[in-house]
Amino acid sequence: MRIGKSILYSALLASAALGVAHAQDGEKQYRFVMVSHIGSNDPNMNWLTTSLKEFEAKYPDVKTEYISTNNYSVQEHVRLLEQAIATQPDGIAVPIVSSDAFEGPLRKAIDAGIPVVAFNIPDGRPDGERIPYLTYVGGDEFLTGKKLGEYALTKVEAGEIPKPTHVVCASHDSAHQGLKARCAGMKEVMEKAGAKFDELFIGAEPATARNTLQSFLQANPDTNYIFTVAGWSSPWAWGVANEMKLDPDVDDKGVTVLTVDEGPVSIEGVRAGHILATNSQGFWLQGYAPMEWLYWNKKFGYAPQQSILTGPLVINKDNADQWAEQVRGVFGDKAYDEQNTW
Repeated sequence: MRIGKSILYSALLASAALGVAHAQDGEKQYRFVMVSHIGSNDPNMNWLTTSLKEFEAKYPDVKTEYISTNNYSVQEHVRLLEQAIATQPDGIAVPIVSSDAFEGPLRKAIDAGIPVVAFNIPDGRPDGERIPYLTYVGGDEFLTGKKLGEYALTKVEAGEIPKPTHVVCASHDSAHQGLKARCAGMKEVMEKAGAKFDELFIGAEPATARNTLQSFLQANPDTNYIFTVAGWSSPWAWGVANEMKLDPDVDDKGVTVLTVDEGPVSIEGVRAGHILATNSQGFWLQGYAPMEWLYWNKKFGYAPQQSILTGPLVINKDNADQWAEQVRGVFGDKAYDEQNTW
């Protein structure tokens, strides 16, 4: 497996040429490219790259490449996608972060005979309007917010945490339709429970995010739930609430914080009692399964007949120790501890 970034365009071209050479040798080599929105600064990348390595071990006639950037924007993602398409890979796996922005390049790729599997984020438009990829493999972002909200209400019913009065969904990317879906799922549950709900763009820069959230909490003192739609921003939210003396640890008073993903920072937040719950959306499967379906499509013509959901699963105080052990096994102790920013 190759892990590349935007600066490795020339390497992609060389790899494409290598694939042609193998074909001429009579030993067909497929080259599948995962153009991801998850860079090396996001611990979830380890799930994907680990699963790609295991896929290559099982399918030695396939080379996989993982392309991403740590300076993420939808525009940069589209640029990487267009570069990857230009190398004429045998298949592409990509999250549909923006249906509008990705539609043009992906339809061009599909029209050129390159099969596409959407992973992590689907095209949320109705059948007939969405990008005609083979299938979607991943979690359901709306369900992620909804299931976490429903879990919180079970704890309210048990008297373990306060009833929600005002919920803020803190997002770092206002154009990311997967993040908006997470907020929407939480909103549906919380508004049915009688709580006010706001979606707040905090950005991805720590100081800006903290200041934005602090201003919101000062202006909305009835806010008692914070839902961060990225695990790495949950310590920022907890830290702001703690500095404002809003009692953000998990108990029957003050502010309750929820977050997402099975990364070390999310799991350790739960284990420390700072975070009520997080979730797993099956990141390992989201790396492996798209490659397998691309392979089966290229080699035998198979196409899945429906989307393949890999989550969500709620991670709470009851199963967090088990998840910590599993994630340490994937990331290694050093990386796990480095990515725990509590």
